[in-house]
Amino acid sequence: MRVSKEVKQATREKILRTAEKLFSEVGYLDTTTRQIAKEAGIAAGTLFNYFPSKETLAMSLLARAFEQGREDYQSYRSDEEDLNEELFLLISSELRRLKPYRSFVAPVLESTMSIFSKESGCPEGIATRSEHLATVQQAIQNHGFSNVPEHVATTLYWSLYLGILAFWSSDASRNQEQTLALIDYSLRVFTHTINDTAAQEVPNGY
Repeated sequence: MRVSKEVKQATREKILRTAEKLFSEVGYLDTTTRQIAKEAGIAAGTLFNYFPSKETLAMSLLARAFEQGREDYQSYRSDEEDLNEELFLLISSELRRLKPYRSFVAPVLESTMSIFSKESGCPEGIATRSEHLATVQQAIQNHGFSNVPEHVATTLYWSLYLGILAFWSSDASRNQEQTLALIDYSLRVFTHTINDTAAQEVPNGY
């Protein structure tokens, strides 16, 4: 019997909700796909029809949070921010949406969105990275840095951004105040660097 689109979507959502519950209660590393399937009331093989791995399943949860964070950023921004302020708003908006998943952000992002997973990461991780960087690149251009080579700006930014995510995932300071200070400092380093880059010719080959 052919399964309708609505049934497929409902099953996918049930798997996501079940995984989110188990990741929080049991822990991401200790949760197995077999446990998720059993709790969701489906066969293990059925789960893999929707998500080829636990990594992809977890990244799907995070991808939704990243997307909601970008939507928040778009609704909050006033077009009066400087580049530092705008990127701070983007990152902080994403972190607020990611907060429910903070306990398993680190191991998931390490394997799906690291600087080494550009070509081999899961599709959800690659898509999330691309969408975030497209938003950043648009902000950079809007603030007059259009002559900075994209690969220079995005490579530098992404390295700083992953460092922020890694620090935030285990930041025990009140309201993650240390993370907020790190975001501010990192973005000042970034904008200062691309400002210097824009003022000089980038050597061939970079």
